[in-house]
Amino acid sequence: MIYESVCREARAISSHSLARPLSPIEWKRSLRDRRKMWLEMLGLDPLPRRTDMHLTVTGTLDRGDYVVEKLHFQCLPKVYVAGNLYRPKHVRGKLPTVLYLCGHTTGKAAPTYQARPRWFAQHGYVSLVLDTIEQGENQGDHHGTYTHGRWDWMSRGYTPAGTETWIAMRALDYLETRDDVDAERMGVTGLSGGGVISWCLGAADERVKVVAPTCQTGSVEQIAVDRATDGHCDCAFWINYYRWCTPDLGALIAPRALLVTAGTEDGLWRPYAFRDACHRIAQQYDALGASGNFELVEDRTPHGYTPKLDAAIFGWFNRHLKGDDSPVTEGVTDYVEPAENLSVYGGQAPRDDRMAEVDKLLVRAAVPPKLDDAETLRRTLDGRLMDLKLSTFGSQVSDCRPALVEFRADGADEMDPKRRRSAASWVFDTGDGLRLRLRTLSAAGGAMDPMLVCAMSPDARHGYFGGGPSRPWVGPGIATGVVEVRSTGATSVGPGYLWTLRRVYQMLGHTLPERQVADLLAGLRLIYDHVQREPHLALYGEGYTAVLAIYAALVGDYHDGRVEELVLRDPPETHTHPTTPELLGVLRVGDLPQNLALFAPRPITFVGAVPPAYEWTREAYARLGAPFRVLERLEDWRPLPVAEAGD
Repeated sequence: MIYESVCREARAISSHSLARPLSPIEWKRSLRDRRKMWLEMLGLDPLPRRTDMHLTVTGTLDRGDYVVEKLHFQCLPKVYVAGNLYRPKHVRGKLPTVLYLCGHTTGKAAPTYQARPRWFAQHGYVSLVLDTIEQGENQGDHHGTYTHGRWDWMSRGYTPAGTETWIAMRALDYLETRDDVDAERMGVTGLSGGGVISWCLGAADERVKVVAPTCQTGSVEQIAVDRATDGHCDCAFWINYYRWCTPDLGALIAPRALLVTAGTEDGLWRPYAFRDACHRIAQQYDALGASGNFELVEDRTPHGYTPKLDAAIFGWFNRHLKGDDSPVTEGVTDYVEPAENLSVYGGQAPRDDRMAEVDKLLVRAAVPPKLDDAETLRRTLDGRLMDLKLSTFGSQVSDCRPALVEFRADGADEMDPKRRRSAASWVFDTGDGLRLRLRTLSAAGGAMDPMLVCAMSPDARHGYFGGGPSRPWVGPGIATGVVEVRSTGATSVGPGYLWTLRRVYQMLGHTLPERQVADLLAGLRLIYDHVQREPHLALYGEGYTAVLAIYAALVGDYHDGRVEELVLRDPPETHTHPTTPELLGVLRVGDLPQNLALFAPRPITFVGAVPPAYEWTREAYARLGAPFRVLERLEDWRPLPVAEAGD
């Protein structure tokens, strides 16, 4: 069921992407905003400061008709990047230049990745080839969610694609300084992961006049339907706040020269996807009067180069950087330079390299607001709440009503009407194609005032009779509700799809916990729409579900003010921990204790000890004069009286 829901959303994104080409006026008018959006989805808005690169050449190789310079630079302070620059041995004037970006093998020394820059150097170009993160001589990690459970990357708004794009932008900065480089004739190309970053760089930086990605073109639909996420590391995906697909990148590159080369037998990128994306991009080029600047060339081959694809790429650069339309008759040579000859560091990587920390260095996390005075603090929190709704939760549809499918009475636990509690199940459809349940337990007659609602815990074994073990164990006179959010209860997802689901949601502008927040909100709306009197309602959460409760209370615009109180037990203390539920870019707004304070002036109740990080929240609430209390037991909870809440 969840898989079908994901596929439906993915199809919607891809089908809406550049569904019609932008007119020249629309294209020009929106260009700046679209590029800013793209940089934001890479974690590059605002761009990092362009610090001293400390460019260092550690050696050269003279190979007769070309020279290889072994070099490294710092894209950020103490974040080292290794590369080889290939150039003709004899240079007269400024030359066209190609930045070559590697895929994920052994880096720049791999036979495939040294052969193409060498061809460019032997044919009158300067060509710089860079190792990727974690490959060759570069340090760091681009397998965060793929291998290492780094779900906090999503919360940071970090993707390795952003780092690789920034590295490529800094490489252009360096190339512009060289006497042998014509800064008006620079292009980028690469295979596989290098193809992804070719797309990314071309969309991000207009200094690139020619873009030629190879075997890395498809669609969000194909990624979801074919589970192609399973074959890609993290650098293949951006933080899709704005629900873009590949044609949107093409519209940013247009009308500059763009060649897409692809293999029809490529298991990662299927023809139905890259052909449709390219068809949409071609229409945009036509609309801008630049049809000759876009082309798709495919060959019947798996993931990789063929002589046909090579000839198309080399000919494309010759045409658009040299003005030479003559056929390419010379392909790459079979010569393989020993890897040790191309080594920049000679086996001794810089000891002060911080590439392993780049996820914390690249995207700017918000700092806690100052607690100087209540008026300033209130303004800051109001601004952050709006940011939270527009970014992390921007893809939620706040006015989407759940459709009640079935209401079913589930029996009672006592014969005595004064002590009886009646259970019920509310079956409803969400706005994205799922069927979920709300389990309620209330006094005889269905009275639901006051009511404590929570999300079902992912590890709950059942939701029987009012919510099973997830139901808050409250005192008499309190109604409860448990929403079986997706991937719990009947929609629980096992290990065969859960990893895929958590990764693919990023490309839909979601995360699994964000979708669970939406489900919790749907359950609340169901209560509002189908009870006779609006209840005095509070949200409860413990551990994982405390995060869902916090954000549901903050972003549920359609019932703003109706969630009267948050009741929390043992919430995680920070989104920087990989086990905390992930929410796209939430750390750019604030961490959990600071975001919890956005709930003011409504009351917060902690059950048991207040985790140390939330002492900040307690102090912020004190400055704002908002109620913050601690109870020893959940059974002691009663709604805070209105007069007390307003004191």
